[in-house]
Amino acid sequence: MRIAAVALLSLCVLPAGSRADGPKVNRGMIEAMQHSLDNKLSGLWPQDPAEVLGLSQGTYIQGYGAVFLSEVNIAPAAGISPFHPTVNADEIRRTHEKKVQRMVAIRTAMRAMLVDSARSLDSVPADEQVAVGLSLFYWKWENRDGLPAQIVMHAPRKVLLQSASAEQASIASEEF
Repeated sequence: MRIAAVALLSLCVLPAGSRADGPKVNRGMIEAMQHSLDNKLSGLWPQDPAEVLGLSQGTYIQGYGAVFLSEVNIAPAAGISPFHPTVNADEIRRTHEKKVQRMVAIRTAMRAMLVDSARSLDSVPADEQVAVGLSLFYWKWENRDGLPAQIVMHAPRKVLLQSASAEQASIASEEF
């Protein structure tokens, strides 16, 4: 009976011990990257900034890596309000053109965010992923032709660290 109790206690200790040996990615590191992503998204076009909706959210998933998500309106336009009750065809066209033009810059910025995140999150193991996902905001009246609803980019941290620049990094990108 005593041997069984000791064996049971030993088994209970094993999972806690294996977690203690894992990466030491703390909440403060993730929060710092969240703030950095928000600032980078907000600062892309200083004279006519993008609108970050809410705050970026990040998490670390042991065995996978660090994941950051945000929602952004890359070209805010006047929505319907009591002071602006309708949107005309010219506003719809201009908003669409602006968003299409900004897509290249947002993709480039996302690649840079991945590389910066990989460099900052030094306790994430090199073989785990760093991922950034952006959901793009659209008003119901907007023309969404040729524009994705979401962009997700990710790569192993070691790949991001080995690249001289974000443009040279081998980053997987999906658009939905």
